[in-house]
Amino acid sequence: MADPTQSLLYYIEDIPKAELHIHIEGTLEPELMFKLAERNGIKLEGTVSSHKDRRQTFKNLQDFLDLYYEACSVLKEEEDFFDLMNAYLQKAAHDSVLVAEIFFDPQTHTERGVPFETVINGLHRGLCHGYQHYNIKGSLILCFLRHLSEDEAIKTLKEAMPHLDKIIGVGLDSGEVGNPPEKFEKVFSMARDLGLQVVAHAGEEGGPEYITGALDCLKAKRIDHGVQCLSSDELVSSLVARKIPLTVCPLSNIKLQVASRYFNGASPVKQLLDKGLLVTINSDDPAYFGGYINANFVQAVKDCKLTAKDVFNICRNAFNATFLPLVEKEYYLSCLNRFNVESGFAAPPKSVAIFGSRQPAPGTPQYEMARKLAGMFASRGYQVASGGYNGIMKAASHGANDEGGLSLGVLSPRTFRSRNPIGNEYVSKTMLSLSFSSRTSDLIETSEYLIAFPGKMGTFTEIIVSWSHWVGRSERNYPAKKLYIYREPLGTLFQDVVKRLGVSDAEIEHVILFDSLDEVLEGVERDFEERKKKAVF
Repeated sequence: MADPTQSLLYYIEDIPKAELHIHIEGTLEPELMFKLAERNGIKLEGTVSSHKDRRQTFKNLQDFLDLYYEACSVLKEEEDFFDLMNAYLQKAAHDSVLVAEIFFDPQTHTERGVPFETVINGLHRGLCHGYQHYNIKGSLILCFLRHLSEDEAIKTLKEAMPHLDKIIGVGLDSGEVGNPPEKFEKVFSMARDLGLQVVAHAGEEGGPEYITGALDCLKAKRIDHGVQCLSSDELVSSLVARKIPLTVCPLSNIKLQVASRYFNGASPVKQLLDKGLLVTINSDDPAYFGGYINANFVQAVKDCKLTAKDVFNICRNAFNATFLPLVEKEYYLSCLNRFNVESGFAAPPKSVAIFGSRQPAPGTPQYEMARKLAGMFASRGYQVASGGYNGIMKAASHGANDEGGLSLGVLSPRTFRSRNPIGNEYVSKTMLSLSFSSRTSDLIETSEYLIAFPGKMGTFTEIIVSWSHWVGRSERNYPAKKLYIYREPLGTLFQDVVKRLGVSDAEIEHVILFDSLDEVLEGVERDFEERKKKAVF
């Protein structure tokens, strides 16, 4: 079992993710459990340490569920559910999760006398807080406990009806064997009629017929676990043809002995991928199984010798498998693709950003120099981005337009109210930013190579922001965006400032001062080819 390389570990830690198989009650760590017990006047046996020990080994799914339901007894008040959600989202943010579609088990709580409203209001408030503070788009999927009756599931669905704005779907979990999907056909039909999405746990310990039942009887859009499909070639072919995502949980499979009983002790992720299945990786009940989503990726990489390309495809599968509207999926997929470039695993796009003074007019030396450089890049297939207004910005758009290239204008009408809200006449595409600072960041994000012509404080601010963009990348040895600065006056000013601040040579090695346009063009083309050769994708 080979350990992944450090670069692949960084890649796993930082790549944007969607988590689709996570039970919020399964994120209840012993420390929080004892805190809530004390707050609610509940006496627990043992200590935090002893409860951690009890979570080390499980004989099977039911052995785990017994401990799981015992721990849930400390969840009583709305604030408890808020704290539980907040604790998970903090960890998810650390693991670079951007989207989480989260299971909750209301019957676990209502049968103890906790009102449905208490559960869902606390969790929903936690999701809202998480979106504001951790930038995670979270949503809730109500799960029915399959060891209980369908009548009890219907009762729970009716309790949920006043809160449908807080729920995106329904699922089926708890002990699988002996509780087939067909047992819940009516309640899932009712849920579909309410416009709710459908998922179901199937094929974890139960055979492939449980998966078939979830698909054909419940009309599930995703299968949670689903690893037992490997025992049926016919089912695998059907899953592939129907493009049904599987939400696989490597550490869960190991901890609950699924891997040891059916897959020689290792995660079956690679086998599933090789069959052409839409595999996603998730953490299930991380407080019990030894790790959150990144740990599950690492386990799969160790067991299956996954590559960065495998990891990328799994993350792409997950975003595609979410229940988000198409436009939101496309946004998150663009984040995923952009990360691939920033991390150096994918070749950079052919894109440059040019900025400088807004004073130079057409025909002046500075304007024509910027126009010429933009045209040189556009003729070689580069997108040319700028601030989209006049001066050097207009020159950049003008030069790209001369060569029939794409010129992007990053505009901020709210900041520059007296300027043309649609930019200069040579802009072929626009992007709107809310403020001056976000406009600078957006301009940097659009391009892999940054070029600064002479200007005043606005241009110098853009230079400083562009230079500092290397910080996050340098810690991971990700390639820095090359910043070319015309030598006089801002290039020498930049050199003097960083020298006075004691900035090391290593911190400015991606900054190049230039005197001629050929220096910039040749440097960018050389760097592009070098990164293209190193790229995995």
